[in-house]
Amino acid sequence: MPSRYRSAFFTILVVFLCSSSDACKAGQSKCRVFDVTRFGAVRGSQDNSRAFLAAWSAACRFKGKATFVVPKGTFKVSPVQFKGPCYDGASPSVRIRGVLQALPGFSNDNYWIKFSDLNRLSVGGGGEIDGQGADSWSGNKCDKECKLSSTVRFPFIDRRAFLHHLFADTRMMQTLKFDGVRNSRVARLSLLNSKAFHIKFHRCDNIDVYGLKISAPWNSRNTDGIHIAVTNGITIRSSIIGTGDDCISVGQGSRNVTISNIICGPGHGISVGSLGRYENEMDVVGLVAKNCTIMHTANGLRIKTWPGSSKSRASGLLFEDINMIDVSNPIFIDQKYCPGNECSSEPSKVQINDVKFRRIKGTSRTKVAVNLLCSSDAPCSNIELDDIRLECSAGGECKTTSSCTNVKANFSGVQIPSPCL
Repeated sequence: MPSRYRSAFFTILVVFLCSSSDACKAGQSKCRVFDVTRFGAVRGSQDNSRAFLAAWSAACRFKGKATFVVPKGTFKVSPVQFKGPCYDGASPSVRIRGVLQALPGFSNDNYWIKFSDLNRLSVGGGGEIDGQGADSWSGNKCDKECKLSSTVRFPFIDRRAFLHHLFADTRMMQTLKFDGVRNSRVARLSLLNSKAFHIKFHRCDNIDVYGLKISAPWNSRNTDGIHIAVTNGITIRSSIIGTGDDCISVGQGSRNVTISNIICGPGHGISVGSLGRYENEMDVVGLVAKNCTIMHTANGLRIKTWPGSSKSRASGLLFEDINMIDVSNPIFIDQKYCPGNECSSEPSKVQINDVKFRRIKGTSRTKVAVNLLCSSDAPCSNIELDDIRLECSAGGECKTTSSCTNVKANFSGVQIPSPCL
């Protein structure tokens, strides 16, 4: 999709969503706006974390409808955590109308802005959240989750501490982290240039996400658009995501995930995983990804598990009505996922079953357009491919192919490339 259409799509989306507001209305009783500038926040180069936390504390305690507001202008802030629970089991509405900028360099925190243990939270406002991540990308000289060269130097923190945070499950500083948040909404924001994941949901339940624009350069490391883990009942829709990693990644413990109307690219596509890197990971059960466009990405629809993993399961996954534009590896089950090239020689023990790919069409940059590379210890079962139309981006006499390893699959409808079984 040309860039002018992407811009038009997002502009129309923002105008439509701007018609609603959680701010106090004239004459509404028990309602108060908590503007961060009234608590000492100033525009410019000053760190405003204390003012932000003071405004949040007052809003969280308020016995009525509270709205936490970041007004127009650019505000710098170091890592902050907005904790609950708040008064009467509800949460302030968060309206970001200006620009938030992270401080440069690294931090010992694995988040920049964190919302934790909250119910009925709404975060939006049409503003911009800029992670200032370029320093982090240039510091990470290796591919995702591999070892850093001993020549890399980090002036802001101890190298051992940096490695711990980089390769822990949380990795480097995530821009927005939601932990233990329920019955909530995140909408109508722009996020760019995160140091690591742009948004992470962990231990969340019943979440609605829409109207986001997430962007980072194609070569920015570990900058997933949205990562989900140990979360039940999340919907991600009507958003534009282009980063240097997965547009959306569905990690261990995710259940009942719906993804729709996403424009994805550049990046690594829409992924389940990676799974099996750690002991005792929880199953992934129930995913629907539909009506999405994936363009110019390193992968399309991917399920990835580590070799030598402990037992877990990924099942009940449906991918349908997906349009691919010049995508490498459009359909890819990869149970030998090893980005650092230093992995176990043992097979993955993650069981992948009940996966459906329906009405997937478009163009593939790689000749192998369908690659089902499953584990010898836990072969994939009940994999269905229906109406697949993936042709070579190069055109001409190029013909796409498919590959199957340790998989029980059923093919129906049109099959381009020809079935591998």
